Amino acid sequence: MTTLDVSSSVWFTGFWGFDPEEEGILGFTDPNDRDRLFTIIDERQLVCIYGAASPQTDSKLVHHLLGVIEVERTPIDSWEKMSDFAKARSVRLGRQDKWRHAMPVRRAWRTSHTLDVKQVFPKSYDPSNGRYIARFGTWLVPDESRWLLEKVPFVETNVYGEAPVHQNDESEAETGSLALFLKPSKGVFGRFGDRSYEVQDRPHALYLAQFLKAADLLAGRPIASGAGLVKIGISGDIRNRLKALNLSFPPTSNICWKITRAAKFPNRDSAGEAEAAFKSRAVDEFGAASLGKEYFVMELNKAEALFNALSPATGLDLRVSAKSSK
Repeated sequence: MTTLDVSSSVWFTGFWGFDPEEEGILGFTDPNDRDRLFTIIDERQLVCIYGAASPQTDSKLVHHLLGVIEVERTPIDSWEKMSDFAKARSVRLGRQDKWRHAMPVRRAWRTSHTLDVKQVFPKSYDPSNGRYIARFGTWLVPDESRWLLEKVPFVETNVYGEAPVHQNDESEAETGSLALFLKPSKGVFGRFGDRSYEVQDRPHALYLAQFLKAADLLAGRPIASGAGLVKIGISGDIRNRLKALNLSFPPTSNICWKITRAAKFPNRDSAGEAEAAFKSRAVDEFGAASLGKEYFVMELNKAEALFNALSPATGLDLRVSAKSSK
């Protein structure tokens, strides 16, 4: 069976809405459209759904990224995997014969962020070709599919006909990138002996700090205009971390570290991966000078661009192009 991960391809298409809890299918009215898709997708395929420009689509959802589904390349009648409520709704709206040639959805993820596909997928989505994409679909180009899988926060949602992932309110569910959801789970192996305490994972922040004054003294070298001394790090309590960074300075000091950027991650591992990526890319791609450990002398606009590129989408600075900022 196909293994899905951050490098997986993503098919991109429009639909009237996103309701996998009631309709666990991706459907087509023309069976030839489904059969054509079957010839190019994998046994398991990620499909990104946006609100199509259709009279049946809520105007607030048109052109907005709605969610991602994992479909299985198996032909079914859509009514095999629709709730009674969804069937009754289709009959009431006179579309009981639409989208009947379907394939099953096995997993689904919804995003609450308002993301316009014209802006976040400028290479993949052509507004002048919107009707074609909504009907037939297209591939997201690799860099945009990877951005989708790595940067956009999602919540996994229940799919009709599949084992539920949430028994209660979905608002309590874990939020994270699809790259994290797609990682295979690891077995937990016990160890013999006494246990004195337990450490639980929790959300962590990736932060970018700048030393504001006399940075050349701390760096041990002159710092050019527009550049600065920065520190990249992660913390489960960013306020305490800032206090710790400045703890060695006397209260009367006018020098200090200031955290200029912070991004929330669902756990320590994901924040740590972003920190490691910053350290490797700062020198190789952004011309930074490493001072060892997590300290760099680099142009401040490049430091912020790299930080933004590695952070989950927040609705701001969504399409920072890391390589183009050099």
